[in-house]
Amino acid sequence: PLEDALRAFVTESVNAWPMRAELPPSFDDGNHEEFVELQENLEMQQGQKGRYRRWVDKREEKKAHKNFIWAMERTIKRYFDIDVETPHRLRCAYAWAEKKHQDGKVESVLVDDGLASRKRYVELDPKISYEEFREMQEENFGQLDRVTEELCTGLKEELWILQGKRRERDVLKREGGAFLAVVAVIDFAIMLA
Repeated sequence: PLEDALRAFVTESVNAWPMRAELPPSFDDGNHEEFVELQENLEMQQGQKGRYRRWVDKREEKKAHKNFIWAMERTIKRYFDIDVETPHRLRCAYAWAEKKHQDGKVESVLVDDGLASRKRYVELDPKISYEEFREMQEENFGQLDRVTEELCTGLKEELWILQGKRRERDVLKREGGAFLAVVAVIDFAIMLA
């Protein structure tokens, strides 16, 4: 539910404006003329570029878009499934909350499985008020209130990891190329000798 809403929101937000362009003006003042003017300037700048430069810009935009969406998907999945364990924590918050309407009582019920019967303890009325739930959730699981902060931090970390991998790859290419060049020179020197 929340994961799907965040995923849809981020995808729509990223599709609304080019990622590598300057930020659009805000609509708080209700004046959309500045936005239209900025969009026309952006299109005019695209038209003044050569065909190759437009192709490179479009390719870089697609790559940035793909990397961002990938990092966001990974962050959302990791955050909700691993970091927060949302369903588990919600069940715990419900189970641990003080249910005022029960006065701390638990009722014993006989459960018949057919061949054997056993006693099982169940709650009288499995209801909980929002205030009771919030009290328990704030006490034990404060990070559930900071979803956006946690997601932004996770996204930033994912992007840093992605950039670090790119740097490592570039260093590896450079060092590998230098090694091959040195081996080729030494091989050529051995061949001449």
